[in-house]
Amino acid sequence: MLKHSIIVDYDTGRYPFQKVLAALFRVPVLDKLHTTWKQRTAKAGLTYDDNLLLRKKMQGLKEDALFYTVYHRWITDVLSPHYGGHISYSAHPKMRVHLARTGSVSNFHRDADVTGRAMQINCYLPFTDVFDSNTLWCESDYGLKDYKPINLRYGQAILWDGGYLTHGTVENETDFTRVSCDFRFQPKLPDRVSPPWSTILSGRDQSTTLDQTVQEGAREYGGKM
Repeated sequence: MLKHSIIVDYDTGRYPFQKVLAALFRVPVLDKLHTTWKQRTAKAGLTYDDNLLLRKKMQGLKEDALFYTVYHRWITDVLSPHYGGHISYSAHPKMRVHLARTGSVSNFHRDADVTGRAMQINCYLPFTDVFDSNTLWCESDYGLKDYKPINLRYGQAILWDGGYLTHGTVENETDFTRVSCDFRFQPKLPDRVSPPWSTILSGRDQSTTLDQTVQEGAREYGGKM
């Protein structure tokens, strides 16, 4: 378990992300997207560029796409009530595809070094089961760099401090594709938020050098995200 993180369970029947995205990619099983993609492209092996092409298809969805209807409803019904009913969040989350048997799709980094925004909470929302080498890897506490996989099943999301906890991906050695999104949010009424929801960023005060490196890191970071 990551430092001060929270796993959120939700009803996949009410919020059918997997079904919506399987229709988008025209596949019967979302975590076997790599099989269909190989057939369509007639490629013997897939690469980082294939992940980018499929991610771009997700990222290009229009505002009125069914995915965004489900996404905004999930935010309103599942996430926002824990934060006083009022949050500022990414209207367009970062879409992710990590095809089976392809290399890393993200270098190890801290989000605050990229965004320069220290007070945002991260949400990792997978649309397939994610485990072992097909998921995000993260250190368990600030500065430890003891990277371990964030294992979740479809129907779960994790709230965590991606701003200051170093995370990234490794080569996907599984036979399953990951399809997911991640986004950052911030409560508009922090005084209305109770523990444990209010404590996700609370472990930072033990890491006194982190704030000093945010701006420098934001200027220098140039890796895959």
